[in-house]
Amino acid sequence: MIRFLLLLALLATPLILVGCDARSAPPQEATEPITDTAFLTGDAWNDGQAEVAFYQIERTQNQYGEEAEQSFLVGTYLVKHDFDPAAMAKARADAEEAVSAFKYALFYEFESGSYQYKRNYVINAAQADLTPLKASFTSFDWCSNRYRELAFQPDGTVDHLMRSDDYGNSAGSFDYQAHAYPVEAIPVLIRGLDFAEKDEHLFSIVLPEGDYVQARARLDGTDTMDLESGSTEAERIVVMYDTPVPSLIGEETDESETYWRGTDPLRLLLKVESATGRYNMTLVEELRTPYWNENLWPRLERVTTRP
Repeated sequence: MIRFLLLLALLATPLILVGCDARSAPPQEATEPITDTAFLTGDAWNDGQAEVAFYQIERTQNQYGEEAEQSFLVGTYLVKHDFDPAAMAKARADAEEAVSAFKYALFYEFESGSYQYKRNYVINAAQADLTPLKASFTSFDWCSNRYRELAFQPDGTVDHLMRSDDYGNSAGSFDYQAHAYPVEAIPVLIRGLDFAEKDEHLFSIVLPEGDYVQARARLDGTDTMDLESGSTEAERIVVMYDTPVPSLIGEETDESETYWRGTDPLRLLLKVESATGRYNMTLVEELRTPYWNENLWPRLERVTTRP
C-alpha cells in the first residue's frame, strides 16, 4: 500500500507544479487554427473501417518512478462516428444534434510483482478540428477500479468526474480554453497538426480538475524509420511542455517528447520517445478493419497476443 500512496503522489505532482498560473489564458497565438481541416475531413476516413494499431512500449522506470525495465504491448483504435454532446455518448438515431467525431482508444495491461495493471484511455474529438468532446480513463490495479472523465459541454464548461473505492471521489466543473486538449487526445492531435504555413503551434493541455499547462509542437524535420514492417518516411515533431503532464505511456511526461508521424495519407503514428529516453512507444503492426463485424486477429502477422 505504501507503493500505491507513492504512485498517487506522483500522479498528483503535475497539479501541484502548475499552480494558479496554469489557469491563465494561453498566448494570443494559440487562438489561431492549428489543425488541418482538409486532412481531418478527407475521404480517406470514409471507408467504413477503423484503424487498429499495436505498439510496443519500453520503459526504464516503473509505475512508481523506480528504475526498472518494463516492456509491454499497447493496442489502439481510431474510428469516425457521430457523437451526441447532449447525451455525452455515441449518437443514436434520435439524437437532435450530432457531431461528426473521431473516437480514439489506447489500452494495455502489464504485471508488476503481485499486481496487474489494466488501463484504458478514450477520447472523442470533433472531426473538423479535434476540439475535445469527452475524454475518459478507466483502470484496475488490484487495489481498486477507477474511472475519470472530462465532459466538454456545448456551453463552454467542462465537467470533471472521478470515482474510485480506494483513491477517492471528486466532481466539479470549470471553463474551457480554446485549443486545450486532454492528454488522451495528444496522439491524434499530433497527426492533425497543420504545418503547411507554420513550423510551430501553441496549445494547452487541460488536466483533470481544470488546470492548464501550455505546450508547443514543432515540425523538426524528416527521418526514415526502420520498423518491423520495413522502412518508411516520417515527419519528426517535437512537443514541449511548460511542466510535465500525465502520460498515457510513461506515467508522467518528460518536459519534451518526439513524435514521428507517417507521410502516408492517414499520417499513421509511428513512434513516440521521451527526451531522456525513459520511455518510448514503437509501431508493431496496423490494419484497417471493421472490427465490430470481423475477427481481426487472424489477419495479423506480427501481433500474436492481446494487449
